[in-house]
Amino acid sequence: MSARNVLIVNPEAGKHDSTEFISASAAKLLSGIPYEIRITEYPGHAAEIARSLCDDECRIYACGGDGTLNEVVNGVFRGGCPSRVAVGCVPIGSGNDFIRTFENIPSEAFLDLSRQAVGDIRKIDLLQVEDRVSVNILSAGYDAAVCDNLERFKRLPLVNGSAAYNMSVVYCLARYMKNRYTLYADGEEVADEKRDYLFAIAANGRYYGGGFKAAPTAEPDDGYIDFIRIPTVSRLQFAKLVGIFRRGEHIEKLPFCKLMRCRTLKITADKPVDVNLDGEIVKMRDPEIKILPKALNFIVP
Repeated sequence: MSARNVLIVNPEAGKHDSTEFISASAAKLLSGIPYEIRITEYPGHAAEIARSLCDDECRIYACGGDGTLNEVVNGVFRGGCPSRVAVGCVPIGSGNDFIRTFENIPSEAFLDLSRQAVGDIRKIDLLQVEDRVSVNILSAGYDAAVCDNLERFKRLPLVNGSAAYNMSVVYCLARYMKNRYTLYADGEEVADEKRDYLFAIAANGRYYGGGFKAAPTAEPDDGYIDFIRIPTVSRLQFAKLVGIFRRGEHIEKLPFCKLMRCRTLKITADKPVDVNLDGEIVKMRDPEIKILPKALNFIVP
């Protein structure tokens, strides 16, 4: 029996309800290929739908942004990440950062359902923290605060994901630039002279925040976390950092930006840490992130 093709559509993703667009695209591009469309009705519903599909051979397409993809992946993870299930991303959200990691594939290819239906399966890693996973980037510190405040700007008329992120960057300058952590990579304490950080990033993918190339050398299937840390900087240094960080030149050009590769990363602090999981902020006590090598089948058009 051929695999089921199930499109899980988040009608809240992006600026407009894209259900009609996905339905029309599926009717046109999946002609002759059986498919189903499932519409999410509340937060967490995409994970529930994905989990319920794990008993069959199935291609599940997350139609939304990075948050929808994260929900679908977590549903498959809770279903045991069966080898017969593959996950694809149809980028109709406001950010769509994870697919940017595949820099040789244009975003239009991910919107082409006919290419997705016959796309290759690539085994990629997952990042796990507590009972949650991410395909892309987990972070703590200033940028988690930026993501936490992002929604208020996304709701503004004519503001796309990238512009909303830039607005949140400015908004958070006054309060969130100093975060005291002790960091452990693969069980060893990171020997930084100072413990005040702008942020710490555990990356599987390369981009977040609407196009910031945070982890320029990350590979989603190499079995390692790209661990990037930046100490607290002055506002003048920060102003210089933003553009360099967006372009992915910070590791090369700024000596205070440090990159390590590890399999586990632990962040300890005197209070719960706000952890950014693909745009969702979760408070955690001393979070420990680990890599799950080649844990997910990902569809590449």
